[in-house]
Amino acid sequence: MKKFYLILLTAVAVNNFAQTTITKANNDFLIGTSVNSKNLLGTPDNSATGSNVTFNNSSLTDGTLITAQVSAPSAGDLTTFPGTTVKFDDGNGDLIYYKSSPTQLEITGAVVAGAVLNFSADNALYLKFPTAFGNSYNDTARGTFTTTAGSGLFRGTITTTADATGTLLLGSQFFSNVIRLKSVQTYNLFQSTDTFYIFSIGTLASTFYTYYDNLNRYPLFTSTAATIAVPLLSFSQTSSAAIAQTNPVLATQNNSIKNKVTAYPNPVAETLFFAGDFSNYKLVKVLNMEGRVVLTKAITDGKVNLSSLHTGNYILRLSGKNQKDQSIQIIKK
Repeated sequence: MKKFYLILLTAVAVNNFAQTTITKANNDFLIGTSVNSKNLLGTPDNSATGSNVTFNNSSLTDGTLITAQVSAPSAGDLTTFPGTTVKFDDGNGDLIYYKSSPTQLEITGAVVAGAVLNFSADNALYLKFPTAFGNSYNDTARGTFTTTAGSGLFRGTITTTADATGTLLLGSQFFSNVIRLKSVQTYNLFQSTDTFYIFSIGTLASTFYTYYDNLNRYPLFTSTAATIAVPLLSFSQTSSAAIAQTNPVLATQNNSIKNKVTAYPNPVAETLFFAGDFSNYKLVKVLNMEGRVVLTKAITDGKVNLSSLHTGNYILRLSGKNQKDQSIQIIKK
């Protein structure tokens, strides 16, 4: 088993299955704000889909520290990318230009890995307000592209889906109430003279995964991958990134909740007892450090038998009717 280390030192109350909805008031870009972030090393796992899943990215490790900036577009930006209302610098030299309205967020331009995309002919719908789990929307987009190898026209589609909700394990951090957006952009590239888009000379494909919770304005975690290929120009380029906030609110940091449940003995060999206000908790799910449920037990007389578990670290998730779920880290001897 891979060794994943979670900082889950105390029992805390967390509502793991509450619906997170992305809204303009809570999640739109605010000019003048910055986001302290870090690049992450390793391969992101974005495979989980559906509701109440575990997004397991515990194996990612910290890379360089960066600061993302949200600013108003300059006069030059507005000339190049008409309609832009907000400019986002991710801290790695990539720039995304957006047009924000009360109901949606559109991409007007992007400067990523040396390639410039200008969506002035048809902006790309990136996000609708509000967006909840299960929402999905498609949009067409077109404009001009410029790379070190040449330039031309592009046309294609962008599809955004809120395809998953659940718990995010990110390095040594643990977040509940997370909603994940998947945005897929697929564009065909054309020569600048091919205004009828007849003969494609290449493709540009990108996939963005963004993870939001209900405590932070900006995504907790963003994973991106993009490939641009123009065989006619013998040009091919791939870029990827995984970025996380450095100071988000941890689900495991709320140690001030009254009447929280504790468990003992810990480490435990067989029977685990609960103390505190546990009367409304009826069920416990046991998750391994890879985020998989390995055991489900009913709580009987304030205790559960865990003798069937292998030696190692686990997370208990307690649940009950009209009761916020609570997570506890334990060690099985």
